[in-house]
Amino acid sequence: MKSAQGSGAGSARKGLLSWLKDTQGDLLTGRSFAWLLLLTLAGAFLASAAGAGVWLTATLVAGLTAVLVHVLIITPLARDYEAHLKAKPRAATPGSMDALTRVPNQRGITASLLNAMSYANRYSHPLSVALVDLDLLTSINRQMGRKAGDKALQTVAAVFTDTLRMPDHAGRYGDEEFLVILPNTTLKNATGIAERIRDGVENADCSFNGKKIPVTVSIGASQFHKGEDLERFLARVDKALAAAKVSGRNRVVAERRAAAKGSNRGKAERRTAAAR
Repeated sequence: MKSAQGSGAGSARKGLLSWLKDTQGDLLTGRSFAWLLLLTLAGAFLASAAGAGVWLTATLVAGLTAVLVHVLIITPLARDYEAHLKAKPRAATPGSMDALTRVPNQRGITASLLNAMSYANRYSHPLSVALVDLDLLTSINRQMGRKAGDKALQTVAAVFTDTLRMPDHAGRYGDEEFLVILPNTTLKNATGIAERIRDGVENADCSFNGKKIPVTVSIGASQFHKGEDLERFLARVDKALAAAKVSGRNRVVAERRAAAKGSNRGKAERRTAAAR
């Protein structure tokens, strides 16, 4: 296991990189450097105009630069990173873990999603979510036994470990569904990650009693809209998942494409959902 110090340093580096890549972070950094340059030049000009010597001028400029760097750059960065740490979900407790798949259960992953939504609301960071549904689990249970179905669920959960990034979270949201939280991720990038999950599951080596289990997943993805509540957000994700199932399973559908379907397709989706 890595030491706590190494883990903390790694988290700090990831938080810094995340902040620097953020649109608002880039804007704040640019403005800070502009103010830093202007105020430093103004200080040098005033010191020179006052007739101060070269060494005194250099000392004044260095002192002014140090103060401005702290006020304009270090302090905002530290404040943002502290908020980032506070917004991170706490480590899962035994009561929030799914015993079969060893990932957070519905309560645990929902708490993580609420934290991520709060952070995205406060800092206007992108946030996307994918709902992963194990295709035809009932059929696997009926034809190969319940233990084969359990093995299929464990296989899906194992793919998350190899596919997701450090800030991402995945948990079991229903009997055959997993919820994947993708902080600082646009819908376009989330769709790419979801496709890697789908491909990883399809090509995973999953067998039981010497027989290969046909494991695939359907995935719906959507991006959080600032100010919306949990129920509305997840309803859009679920709509995308329903479209993925209706269109043949073993595929990824983003919510924006699902919403663009014609009214006839929408009716077909609702009829299929009602039949289930």
